[in-house]
Amino acid sequence: MVRPVTCPICHKPVQASKTLPFCSERCRTIDFFRWNDGRYAIVEPLDPNRIEEELLKASDPEAEEYTEE
Repeated sequence: MVRPVTCPICHKPVQASKTLPFCSERCRTIDFFRWNDGRYAIVEPLDPNRIEEELLKASDPEAEEYTEE
């Protein structure tokens, strides 16, 4: 069963609309102002090697990850 999409602000179910992933323009605006106020932040440094690994994993979900210890 596929889980329904919910609004990240108010957690109501979301229907397909121009405000996706938000349920309304109000929630979309709230999210925008939270970013603008600095309430959201990317806390880990961006590593080009890790970004490349994540992109490869996303493009091939069947691939297994091998790590050397």
